[in-house]
Amino acid sequence: MTSEVSAYAGPVEIDVAFEERYWYPDDGGVVWLAGYSIVDRESGRFLARDAPELAERGLHIAGAAGAGRHHRAALERDAAAPGRPLVLRRDAANEHDANAIAVETAEGEQVGWVPRDLAAELAPRLDDGQPWSAIVLREQRLSPRDPRTGITLLLAPAATVGLRVRPHGS
Repeated sequence: MTSEVSAYAGPVEIDVAFEERYWYPDDGGVVWLAGYSIVDRESGRFLARDAPELAERGLHIAGAAGAGRHHRAALERDAAAPGRPLVLRRDAANEHDANAIAVETAEGEQVGWVPRDLAAELAPRLDDGQPWSAIVLREQRLSPRDPRTGITLLLAPAATVGLRVRPHGS
């Protein structure tokens, strides 16, 4: 579903709660997640990545494609930690995908790609000059002591996106 939400002129603030926990995916693996989960401003309930409230605001949550496989060194830097801003850079000349959007740290180091299906939706908007920003929501590791293996992004149709951290239970 393509969101018809227009880009925001100014910054966008999203309510989040910090959490750390193990996750047990359906494939039988174990992943350590640390970072932020989006919460509803009014009720304080956690919002899933496909929540209608996020779609209404034009927000997208996605993993950074190719992060752990091709950008391992960049993932380990503080610039890829939860809460850090990211830059979306169009790569229309990419030989594998004309809609490619690179995800870079604020320092310009690539940490992955916007997933192909989402990039197909966002590329025309970026090409039209609409502002889009991203921030690291969560990191994935095998355990709290292991290196980062991936990151989850929040993408917003805005010049900047920030996180407003709420205490648990509020």
